[in-house]
Amino acid sequence: MRTVKTVIVSITATLLLAIAPVSHAQSQDDLALMQTFLNIMTDYLHIIDATHGIVSDPERAAIMQMQKIQEAYEERGEKARVADVLRDILKNSRNPAIRNAAYIKLGDILKETGRTDEAIALLREGLNENINASN
Repeated sequence: MRTVKTVIVSITATLLLAIAPVSHAQSQDDLALMQTFLNIMTDYLHIIDATHGIVSDPERAAIMQMQKIQEAYEERGEKARVADVLRDILKNSRNPAIRNAAYIKLGDILKETGRTDEAIALLREGLNENINASN
């Protein structure tokens, strides 16, 4: 979804490029540089909007936080410890979106650490939970 800021930047970019007199520009490279700058600014505003969309939604924020916790443990070489965090989330959360993300992430961690039977059992548990919720 485009925000007012994004629309304003896009219109400004279009107008600047449309009305910029070529005679005042030192070269076509100057116009290309202006276009590149405006494209970067538009992309930056899209990133800000996307970030706001994540942090203002508790479900999305929780899933992003799970990812960041996983990355931190992996950087420390402690990938298996992520499983404890994800199990705590499954124990404490009743939110379906958060639980689904935790099931999937935990299943992946268990597979990656050689615990495939446990991963299959856990993923089947999540699947059954979703099937029951959809009936």
